[in-house]
Amino acid sequence: MEEKFKKISELLGSKVIVEENPKSIKKKDERFFMTLLEQLCQMEAVTALLSSVGVSIDNHENPIFKSLEMLMNTHYGEMKTAIILWWVFDSLTPDGDVYPLVDEEGKHHIIKTPTQLFKFIKKYD
Repeated sequence: MEEKFKKISELLGSKVIVEENPKSIKKKDERFFMTLLEQLCQMEAVTALLSSVGVSIDNHENPIFKSLEMLMNTHYGEMKTAIILWWVFDSLTPDGDVYPLVDEEGKHHIIKTPTQLFKFIKKYD
């Protein structure tokens, strides 16, 4: 027997407006951010590995990287994108420590985890 699915409007009526829960939207946004960050970190790891064997790749000259940066600018805005890309590609010292990020008020922020980064850029919403 074949099941037939009904649309929400058929069950509730056409005048009912269904909206996504704000908490659900926030969770979806965070999952997207974490997945994006994971992919960027993998890109950085591959670049570092290739560099260690003598193959120099400048991500900023890579057309794929440039396209990704443009899409991120559209989604997050230039400032958030710059912070995200700095964190992934330039935030580690040669010793493996984390450089502080200095905000416009001169306050230093040490951002060690993707979750900390997500919370930091959310301040700029």
